[in-house]
Amino acid sequence: MYSTNSRILTYVICILSISGISCKKFLASYSQNNSFIETTNDLDELLVGEVYFKLGYALPEMFFTMDDDVEMGKPGSNNANGLQGKGTGFYYWLANPAMDNDGTITTTDYFYSDPYRKIASINLILHSVSVLRDKGEPAVELNRISGEAHFLRAFYYFIMMNIYGKPYKPSTAATDFGIPLKTDPAIKDQFASRSSAKQVYELIIADLLAAEQELSGANTSSTIRVNQPAVQALLSRVYLFMENYEKAILYADKVISNNRYQIVNLNNHIAGNDFLTRNASEVVFTMSRDPFPTVMFLGTEAPPVAFYRISDDLAGIYSQNDLRREVFFIPTSKGYLKLGKKRKAINGTNDDVSAIFLVRLSEIYLNKAEALAALDRFEEARNTLQELRKKRFKPDELTPVIAAGATLMNEIREERRRELCFETHRWFDLRRYGVNTKYPYSKSIRHRTYTFTGTDHVDYGYYELGPYQQDAAAYIVPIPQDEIEFNNGLLTNEPRPDRQRKQ
Repeated sequence: MYSTNSRILTYVICILSISGISCKKFLASYSQNNSFIETTNDLDELLVGEVYFKLGYALPEMFFTMDDDVEMGKPGSNNANGLQGKGTGFYYWLANPAMDNDGTITTTDYFYSDPYRKIASINLILHSVSVLRDKGEPAVELNRISGEAHFLRAFYYFIMMNIYGKPYKPSTAATDFGIPLKTDPAIKDQFASRSSAKQVYELIIADLLAAEQELSGANTSSTIRVNQPAVQALLSRVYLFMENYEKAILYADKVISNNRYQIVNLNNHIAGNDFLTRNASEVVFTMSRDPFPTVMFLGTEAPPVAFYRISDDLAGIYSQNDLRREVFFIPTSKGYLKLGKKRKAINGTNDDVSAIFLVRLSEIYLNKAEALAALDRFEEARNTLQELRKKRFKPDELTPVIAAGATLMNEIREERRRELCFETHRWFDLRRYGVNTKYPYSKSIRHRTYTFTGTDHVDYGYYELGPYQQDAAAYIVPIPQDEIEFNNGLLTNEPRPDRQRKQ
């Protein structure tokens, strides 16, 4: 008889090598009778070991290179190899973003399959919870495990939907394509197809509502394990994306009224310290401790290869008296800004907060302000926005918010961009703004590039992404080709247009 750890390890090995027929048969058998899961402790080990993202998980370049917050930095080397940067296919929004503009495959999208492996573990856990209930295992612990699993499945589907599926548009969500949904605990040899955007979001909401109930009795203060406020915060975000503004406000208020969390006051910030840590007063949830974009070469002033830096467009939207200019960024001798939200991590200290799996109170205030403005509740929206701004300016430099209508909505969106930069919100926001029913947003983005002349790197023109309404396919990352081929035609990508360099 295997020990608990050995049984779980065998399961994990099978998940990671899921293409093996014998392993599939093993999982098909064990996912039906769960004989290797005997206690709540077994489930918790599986949850922590295989469902939560781990230390050092490096995020794909696509999370940071496609929006208007970045631009390419000029390589510091004096040879052509300096142009061999990562993720340029995404940066240029090419038809096949896995390739560079010269046709060379430069990156591999490993993100698509990883969440599905974790979702497979979640599905097994959720099935096993009901089995262990019948065996009399402790209900409190089973509720907690089930709640965490439901939240994490919702979070993974939400992130993937906003990369590989269409943005949620209420009038067309039932027919717009999303991503494949997998909820069956059994491992089966079957092909996957895309569910609709509506179906994906319905599952996300259902999982989060279940998690909210299941975690109602859990009283964890840890920010690296899911608790009820984390669920409510993500519900606020998801409902905002769905344009269900009343519920976005409802769930934002649940988090705001929880005295456990407070917006970090930058008036009290100590220079040189990290702004973002997992123990910061406004962090509700984080996991994986993934680094901020390594392709920005944050520890180097003059990277020898192509790199990405803070765009002049982003830097230009902060007023001179905005405290975030000093706290969020570091000026360089080359005249551009580096990201400084986590300065100790830049200097080699272990990173302890995620850039993607992060929920913090500032976002919740912004969710609420945007939802209020969309409902024409302008005074409440202004007051909500100002609660955040009070902590981002000195008291005698805080200006009033007086706008209404579309002008106020634009101010809220700009504030969101300032506050949440490089926390993987901007690309998702640009997508949803493009299909927003009341305040659609149009913007073209230009990304400049360089060429090597033999002695120096010089400006070589730019690539341009049109507004969502004109260039919709480019706002959707293609599902990797090996997944398309494996699914025998049932899983397809919308063709992306060829994109030519402009002068």
